[in-house]
Amino acid sequence: MEKRNADGLTEKEFLEQYRPGKYEKPSVTVDMLIMGINETLSNLKLLLIQRKNHPFIDCWALAGGFINIDESAYTAACRELEEETGLKNIYLEQLCTMSQPDRDPRMRVIDIAYMALLPMSDVENKVKAGDDAKDALWFDVEFTDKKLILTNTERNIKIEYLIENKIFENGVVKTRKYVPSLISEEALAFDHAQILLEGLTRLKNKIEYSDIAFNLVAKEFTLPDLQKVYETVLGRKLYKTNFREKVADKITPLNKKGMSVTGNKMSALYEYKRK
Repeated sequence: MEKRNADGLTEKEFLEQYRPGKYEKPSVTVDMLIMGINETLSNLKLLLIQRKNHPFIDCWALAGGFINIDESAYTAACRELEEETGLKNIYLEQLCTMSQPDRDPRMRVIDIAYMALLPMSDVENKVKAGDDAKDALWFDVEFTDKKLILTNTERNIKIEYLIENKIFENGVVKTRKYVPSLISEEALAFDHAQILLEGLTRLKNKIEYSDIAFNLVAKEFTLPDLQKVYETVLGRKLYKTNFREKVADKITPLNKKGMSVTGNKMSALYEYKRK
């Protein structure tokens, strides 16, 4: 026997009389926080798109766009990533949802942000701006507890935020959250500075307990270079012996040598041990 609701309707009858237009509908977008390591492994880099149209015309922003009605958020993120940058088949994970009612001046827009990671040496020269982007550039990232600075020296562009470490109560515990405050003339569009802070914090925390760092090195890498990637993300030096013990079961030796960026000398090559 089919189940009926309080009005005596079956599911089929309920759906036939249901009126979706009764409720207001927000639009939904995806944005991609695309990060990598520079060629010397000394700092993180962030790919930004220069907006071609209003709102925030000419401002720098994360790559992204609207989700089509027949797409999942992940599918839309992959599509937008390729359309706006030419990148595909790279690491992508859902980061956060941005839902402040006033975050977009056009209308009510909810954004699902993703974090994408890639080794810079493989793709830095291949990135291109898509049809709805004016330009695409890599920016150096400087991130501390007090400041967030994005710099592109070739174009003399600097975007700078002060960082406030706020504490919020969440149930019986207190959580910390970075909140940006613009101090430069140039600014990121929408709430993309907050998304960037969420991503940098996620990466810094996740590198401690996962294998996420291997998305930032080439397929074949040296241990000094891998350690340098960890140190760049964490913002601190690591003890060589402790680090090698930490990654020992994650890597496979290749029985050959290659040039290490760190120290500029030949070192044993390894690859990630896929589980």
